[in-house]
Amino acid sequence: MASATRRNNETSLDESQSSSKMPRNDKSHIAALILARGGSKGIPLKNIKMLAGVPLIGWVLRAAVDSGMFDR
Repeated sequence: MASATRRNNETSLDESQSSSKMPRNDKSHIAALILARGGSKGIPLKNIKMLAGVPLIGWVLRAAVDSGMFDR
């Protein structure tokens, strides 16, 4: 029980110290990281193969942008 209280106090102390050192930014930024392998045994360079006139990776990028969840 005492260790849980100690952890809570340490967490509160850490949060208050870090907030005074760093400027507060009220707007959060959300970025997307899309991982794509360059090689594949079945279909080499499949991420740049065209599907309906758009590279396969383009479909993923378009879906991410159209979701409206990311800033850039």
